Amino acid sequence: MLSKLKVKLFSRFDIKLTVFYTFALLLISLILSSFFYYRLEHNLLKQIDRMLKDEAKELILEIEEDNHIVKGCKEFFGDISHREFYPVFFRVMTHDGVTLWTSEYFSTILSKGIKEREHFTVTVDYRKKKRYRIYETRFSFKDQGVFVAQLAINTKRSDKILETSLENIFTAIPVVFLLSICCGMYIAQKPRKILRNITAVTRRITSQNLAERLSLPPGQDEIRDLTLTINFMLDNIESSFNEIRQFTADVSHELRNPLSAVKGEIEVAVSRERNATDYRETLHNCLERIDDIIKMVNDLFIISRFDAKKYDLKLSRINLAGLLKEMYVFFLPIAREKNIHFFIKRCDTVFASVDRHKILQLLSNLMDNAVKFTPENQSITLSLIEHSHEAELKVSDSGIGIPETDLEDIFKRFYQVDPSRSGDERGAGLGLHICKRIAEVHGGSISAKRNKIKGVTFTVILPLK
Repeated sequence: MLSKLKVKLFSRFDIKLTVFYTFALLLISLILSSFFYYRLEHNLLKQIDRMLKDEAKELILEIEEDNHIVKGCKEFFGDISHREFYPVFFRVMTHDGVTLWTSEYFSTILSKGIKEREHFTVTVDYRKKKRYRIYETRFSFKDQGVFVAQLAINTKRSDKILETSLENIFTAIPVVFLLSICCGMYIAQKPRKILRNITAVTRRITSQNLAERLSLPPGQDEIRDLTLTINFMLDNIESSFNEIRQFTADVSHELRNPLSAVKGEIEVAVSRERNATDYRETLHNCLERIDDIIKMVNDLFIISRFDAKKYDLKLSRINLAGLLKEMYVFFLPIAREKNIHFFIKRCDTVFASVDRHKILQLLSNLMDNAVKFTPENQSITLSLIEHSHEAELKVSDSGIGIPETDLEDIFKRFYQVDPSRSGDERGAGLGLHICKRIAEVHGGSISAKRNKIKGVTFTVILPLK
């Protein structure tokens, strides 16, 4: 039980953050303390070395003034013997190590002769930690050659300062440790509270409760960015769920009408005995309804392929003018049957890398809508114009037109401009949506615009590369 509690405790975000914060702060404190201690020690030794160098100059000056080494050393010793702080010990030797003068206790500080070093530190008593800083310099006196002067100062005062500083550092470390834990726990409470709120809100979100959103925390930081990202993701999920619900409702509605019609036809046919002609007519009507259902199911399958990004584009370099003329020839008899003036206003020779089958489907949907919603004795105009980097294909009719408020929605799936239409004029509302998806997968676009007099013009833009 205790082990599980420990695991649960140390798995908390605020505990991890506090441990990391404490470790980082302790590491920084140790580095800064070590640097401070090193700089203090260096500066104290530098100060002592400067004192020793000044004393050495005074010693040499005294020797030169007295014009005698031993006499000068005695005079210098008399000057420094009364000092209470930083007493100086010294000796003067020839260049081969013969001692000419030595102050009291210097032999116990440094027994050996010349060290060939300018500054160095020696420890006399390790138990009492008695350390001395030595300065060694050479000087010339008259024509007697080169002499060596060694001066020593007890580093007791500076060592005491270093020892006190070290004690203060070791005293401050536990305080820093406790403060870092307290500050870390306090600071970690804010992100932990926000994360717990995120967890609580996201757990409440279900398919029936997608309107729930996270409250934005104050300040411009990463937590706010995360909250905005999650809210944006929830907006997308809610939009997708709404689309799925709407899609399911629309499919159910569109399938129910033809299935109900087929069911009604069959019920009427079997309600009493009929002749072969009546049964044949009933089967013919049912077949037409089933063809409509199959067409809608095929359109839905195409749309689902687009949604899943599993469409296969079989691109080839094709003359778009040939495709336009091919569909014009196909719809010309249908247009003449309705007494519609159907013609190509302009048709440039434009080559582009497209999927032939899908572009034909796009043209077929646009022309089928134009013929379907254009009354008799009106016109449908086709055009294909080549621009510098794109092809512009237009299908313009003088039919019943589309209200301005509906132009932005006509490319949505199952959208009906006039839901009250029935018969041949009523479609499933998928054709224009498929046209939009085909244009987009080719890197192009499609738009609709009301004509000045009447009718509407659909414009398809396809890139040439």
